[in-house]
Amino acid sequence: MKKQLSAYPEATKNEQLERHIMVVWVDNEAGVLARVSGLFSGRGYNIESLAVAKVDEEKNISRITIATNGTNSVIEQIKAQLLKLIPVYKVASFPVDDKSIFREL
Repeated sequence: MKKQLSAYPEATKNEQLERHIMVVWVDNEAGVLARVSGLFSGRGYNIESLAVAKVDEEKNISRITIATNGTNSVIEQIKAQLLKLIPVYKVASFPVDDKSIFREL
């Protein structure tokens, strides 16, 4: 039996998997990281690297930087799902061509 590589096999038929960096700005509160990472795991996507940092002391906002692999359509779908989470303010993503940048994250 062939193992399914994606939770959305139709989305990957005509598109190539690429490395992406996703940056998510969230409230700095308990459980937010679990909700964000749960969104990935619940859909069968792997987080290759994860970094979290507080970016605004006054507004209590943190930035989650996630390195992952996916097609452009899958990444857009993940972005849309992340924006539906209550503590998420903004989501940005970009493909990574340089292996050294991906390795550093």
